[in-house]
Amino acid sequence: MILDDNLVFFDQASLGSAVTSAAIPLNALMKPGKAEPICVFCKVNQTAATGTSITLKLQEADSEAGDYSDVPGTSETILTAALVKDAKVWLRWLPGSVTKQWLKVDVTLTGSTFTSGKITCAIAREDEQPYQAGMYIDKGAVVG
Repeated sequence: MILDDNLVFFDQASLGSAVTSAAIPLNALMKPGKAEPICVFCKVNQTAATGTSITLKLQEADSEAGDYSDVPGTSETILTAALVKDAKVWLRWLPGSVTKQWLKVDVTLTGSTFTSGKITCAIAREDEQPYQAGMYIDKGAVVG
C-alpha cells in the first residue's frame, strides 16, 4: 500500500496519551464525499491493553485552522478487546456526507489509561485487503 505523508491523520499514535490528528487537505475536490470512493485506512499497529475503548469520529472544516464540526454517521466506539495488532477498524471509505475540504479525526480514549496500543489512520490510495489463508493459488494449488 502507498501512503502519502500529506494524507496521514496520525502514524502509530500511542493510545497511552491523547491522540492528536493532523489536518488533511482534500482541497483538490469541491465535495470530497461526492467524488469517486476514497479509501480510509485505520489499522491497529500494537495491541491495546487496560483502557475500556476508543471512539473515532471524522471532523471537517472549510480551512486548516477553521472550526471543525463532526461528520454525521462517522462516530464509532471500538472496545479494547477489538484493538488487536493488524485489526482494521473504523471507516473503510470516506462517507458521502463529507462536504468540506479539510478533515481531522477526533479520538476519545475511555476507561483507565491505556498501557499499550498504537494506531495509524490515513486517507489511502487503495483499499488494503491482504491475502488470507486459502486466497492465494500457486500453479493450481491453494496455498495457506
